[in-house]
Amino acid sequence: MSLAGFGSLPAGILGSPSPFTLHVPNQDLRHLHTLIPKANIAIPSWYNTHAYAPNGTFGVSRDWLKDAQETWAEEFDWRKHEKHYNSFPNFKINVTTPSDGQLFELHFAALFSKNDTAIPVTFLHGWPGSWLEFVPMLGLLAEKYTPETLPYHIIVPSIPDYGLSSRPREDRELTMEVAAEAMNELMVALGFDAYVAQGGDVGSFLAQVMCGVHDECKAFHLNMYFLTPEQSLAVANISVTAEEAAQLKVAAAWGSTGSAYAFEHGTRPSTIALVLSTSPVAMLTWMGEKFVEWSDNRDPLTLDTILSLVSFYWLTNSFGRAMWSYRSLTSIIGGPLPTMPTSLIKPFGYSAFPVEIATLPESWAEYLFPNLVFYKRHELGGHFAALQEPDAFLKDMEKFLAIVKPYVIPS
Repeated sequence: MSLAGFGSLPAGILGSPSPFTLHVPNQDLRHLHTLIPKANIAIPSWYNTHAYAPNGTFGVSRDWLKDAQETWAEEFDWRKHEKHYNSFPNFKINVTTPSDGQLFELHFAALFSKNDTAIPVTFLHGWPGSWLEFVPMLGLLAEKYTPETLPYHIIVPSIPDYGLSSRPREDRELTMEVAAEAMNELMVALGFDAYVAQGGDVGSFLAQVMCGVHDECKAFHLNMYFLTPEQSLAVANISVTAEEAAQLKVAAAWGSTGSAYAFEHGTRPSTIALVLSTSPVAMLTWMGEKFVEWSDNRDPLTLDTILSLVSFYWLTNSFGRAMWSYRSLTSIIGGPLPTMPTSLIKPFGYSAFPVEIATLPESWAEYLFPNLVFYKRHELGGHFAALQEPDAFLKDMEKFLAIVKPYVIPS
């Protein structure tokens, strides 16, 4: 697989992106490797030895964590992952949000096309994910196309205040609206006055706002969707398939027994970030639970993959910075999620994977979104769809992009 040429910037861009290479200092890696084996893991108890009980989950098991700690300390190779991430073109660029004048230093990976009719697409991650979720998809695209034949400009940012994206002055709390504005400014700075947004998790909210507010975003695709209370009432009597009923059951279980972490993030962001930043194993416990529980474990994420994703958060010191999204969404315990300014006019696509914390049955999507142009229900896959099932995820995106191309690149 050759990536030569995919990093060539399009002509006439407005901003000035600089090539970026991720390199964690050796001293930071040594510090991490020193801390991992020193972490104290609690003695066996009923709860941590019976983590998956008949009536629900108690969380991470002691055995899983002990094995993960030992593997992280003795076998995990960050440099191997880092080299792979750097094999794709990476950049940094500064943008300023017009609404409030905030400066953002944004990181993004990209596969740029030399095709004049390429569709610009941005892929937006969430928590506990990162831009690394889309690396398998980038690999598939690089294998399938050349820079001359690639039908898309693929932009995969670290969303604001996550990972490698930051604000030099963090003198105000970030909101979903301003973060979406920063993502829109990124696409505009790259010369794209018409583009498509894709998102899951936090990215699903960002994509909705980008398409609902910004003219440049011409279509959006999601793989997670939380209904508003009004929407839930509207579809209450609309029937769903047996498979969709099972998906809704998974989502309901998350709402009743799996969402406490979100309210901790949203109501006490400082406390949880400070606690988890005292130990990488503590952070692994908190985040690893989500990577295991939210995945379709018929095709599980490898421990090596999970360790790479947690290492990225630890090594970029981004856990605390990432809490703004939960302040925007879950700052009131038990309260409904805020309504996003979602477009009901611009083309909308949805991919439903069975193990998801929030889903949108097809009959409900058809009723709620007169702009629905694509819907696909999958038999395998979970919350981290692009990471866990990249081939199916990419096939959905290619079908959706073929449908919406006239709206983005008029003939």
